[in-house]
Amino acid sequence: MMVFGSSLALVAVGSALHALWNVLVKRSGTSDVTFVWVYSAIAAPLWLGVLGAAALTTGLGPAWWAALVSTALHTAYAAVLQRAYSAVEMSVVYPVSRGLAPVLVTLAAAPWAGTPSAMQVAALPAVMVGVQALALMAVLIGVVPASGITWRSLGQARGFWAGSAVASCTAAYTLWDAFAVAHLHVSVIPYMALSSVAQLALLTAVLVRRRRELPAALTAGWARAVPIAVLVPTSYALVLLAMRLGPPSVVATSRCLNVVFGVIAGVWLLREPFTRRSALGVAMIVVGVLLGAG
Repeated sequence: MMVFGSSLALVAVGSALHALWNVLVKRSGTSDVTFVWVYSAIAAPLWLGVLGAAALTTGLGPAWWAALVSTALHTAYAAVLQRAYSAVEMSVVYPVSRGLAPVLVTLAAAPWAGTPSAMQVAALPAVMVGVQALALMAVLIGVVPASGITWRSLGQARGFWAGSAVASCTAAYTLWDAFAVAHLHVSVIPYMALSSVAQLALLTAVLVRRRRELPAALTAGWARAVPIAVLVPTSYALVLLAMRLGPPSVVATSRCLNVVFGVIAGVWLLREPFTRRSALGVAMIVVGVLLGAG
């Protein structure tokens, strides 16, 4: 219980920071992946220094290649998020993406969890299994009203599908990074450093035909990008550390606390609407978080 408590505390702080940098991405007002390149470029010198220090001291370890897989997943997430926020309000995208991600993580991880032993079954009463199922159900049902849409308009709701795309990317990198930390035993800081440097290289390759635009984009966007460059790795480093203390499904469910901070930030900082239906949906998600992490 103490371990899960520490994991939840790390995720809570990371969630607040995550919501804050999402507000800043929303405020950037662009769908152009060039802005992702800008805040990646700003953070690159620091990560290069960390990477160099790690290479000279402890080394990157045999699982250094795992960071390159993480690079592809995180870059896809950043690009999809940038596009989603340019088209839909944060108060719609955020609850959907943060609510659906743990459901996707749990469903994807289930086939790999294996059949529990007799001892595990005895240690985990059926009521606990039921509570976990109820937690996921509460989150899943709460996503729709939290996003401000109705069940009838679900099929035509652009925000729901944009949030679902973000959730898919989130689930993908959560599963991979949890595997890298828990099973490949990568060191968190060198892992993040290599992934971040590789992200800049990947984005530079993607934008090679627009390379003449990049210096101007850096000059114009650096002030907006600096806080994001700091908050993105800080918030996720806390999550990676939490993954050492709890299973990915619990960590992912706890990260739904992002919804609370995200809604508060959207209403307070972005002046976005918040209805009674939205409040009900957020409450259901919070209940799911507490049940799943309890």
